[in-house]
Amino acid sequence: VRGKLKKYANMNIHSYSGAHEAIEALTRRMADRMLGSAGNFHVALSGGETAKRLFPLWSGPFADRLDWDRIRFYWVDERCVLPDDPQSNFGTAERLLFSPLAVPASHVHRIRGEQPPETEAERYTHLIGQVLSGPDGIPRFDCVVLGVGEDMHTASIFSEKSFLLTAEPGYRVSIHPRSAQMRITMTGPLILAARMVLVPMLGERKLATARHLAERQNDRSPAGYLLSRAE
Repeated sequence: VRGKLKKYANMNIHSYSGAHEAIEALTRRMADRMLGSAGNFHVALSGGETAKRLFPLWSGPFADRLDWDRIRFYWVDERCVLPDDPQSNFGTAERLLFSPLAVPASHVHRIRGEQPPETEAERYTHLIGQVLSGPDGIPRFDCVVLGVGEDMHTASIFSEKSFLLTAEPGYRVSIHPRSAQMRITMTGPLILAARMVLVPMLGERKLATARHLAERQNDRSPAGYLLSRAE
């Protein structure tokens, strides 16, 4: 562990010697939070390259670090594709995490990327509202695992879709600015309502992104906006 880089608003940014050490620290944070809670532990996962490095460690050397029977899985965002499509975030998790760990299908609540996007965004918003709403009516995940792109997007909230940073807590349809691929994503207030937000940035390519976040306190990108407000 190289130590803490800098406190970014309400979040701490730590640097580690490699992906293995970073994911070990993230897993330890989750395990500690689970020890302090009771009942099911509701986690929202991201996809992308970070997931492809995270999930094999969770289902391999770190498989005994978390109480998988207590965890219920959801998604931060999903591409509007079939679940067996190589681009599906659910498909990646099924192949690298759920299948190796024999996670029961009843513990996995996927976004149905093959359904009409607006209809599915509404259905998923209703689902989490039923399962996770607190006394104030706002759904609260126990843990949200975010990724940050090199263009500083997070979830599927891109600079071109910045209204999603402040949209009503739930899920909305987004569009990738370059590929025009449709996606379903958490809105900013739902992310910020989570009891814990973890943001692994793995590999040399993400080092510049981490430094950017640490050094620019008033960054207006989607990632900068959310990380400056997360508890």
